[in-house]
Amino acid sequence: EYSRLLIKKSVGRDSLIIQAINAIDELDKSINIHIERLREWYGLHFPEMDRLVKNHEKFANIVAEFGFRDKIEREDLRKVAEESAGADLGKEDIAVIQSFANAILGLYEIRDEIERYVDRTLKEIAPNLRAIAGSILAARLISLAGGLDKLAKMPSSTVQLLGAEKALFRYLSGKGKSPKHGIIYIHPYIQKAPPKLRGKISRLLASKLSIAAKIDYYGGEFIGDKMRK
Repeated sequence: EYSRLLIKKSVGRDSLIIQAINAIDELDKSINIHIERLREWYGLHFPEMDRLVKNHEKFANIVAEFGFRDKIEREDLRKVAEESAGADLGKEDIAVIQSFANAILGLYEIRDEIERYVDRTLKEIAPNLRAIAGSILAARLISLAGGLDKLAKMPSSTVQLLGAEKALFRYLSGKGKSPKHGIIYIHPYIQKAPPKLRGKISRLLASKLSIAAKIDYYGGEFIGDKMRK
């Protein structure tokens, strides 16, 4: 009975966040595989559209909505479609491709729904971390750490390098350079910074994220906006 109680208590809201962000990653992989197949498949009918529509979701939307290339209403595509080198396909062929495109759009909808769920849940359990990192990065940090409790107990230097463990081990083995950042590299403050300043910005950002995680886990007040400023 005591073991059952411990198991129930071990499943916190942060465990749900970890599962949700892993689901998003797996959906991204699936979407990329399927969209590549859709581009090749529809390319038999309208090959020119592959280079004209770079956004994957827009590509799937166009295929799902219009099907035949001569029915596409977008001005830039309609002109190209008239002189397309693609093969003429039958109704059944296009219907199957449209069904596949709709399935991909369904994956996009599920992904968006899970992302909104992650944002709502983080607003509840880690508002300070979310305010500084954003919902996706905050969720990835919790996942890499193994939970909000473990993230809160980590020094900022460890938070800075979460996700760069392989590069760190290579450096410690005498191979390669010391990594300046891990997953926090996706934060816009680091991505937009000049390369020579990214190390300093990473340290500063990691220290704030570490403080935010501690405040969230130990039940402090919300000061995320002040910390971000």
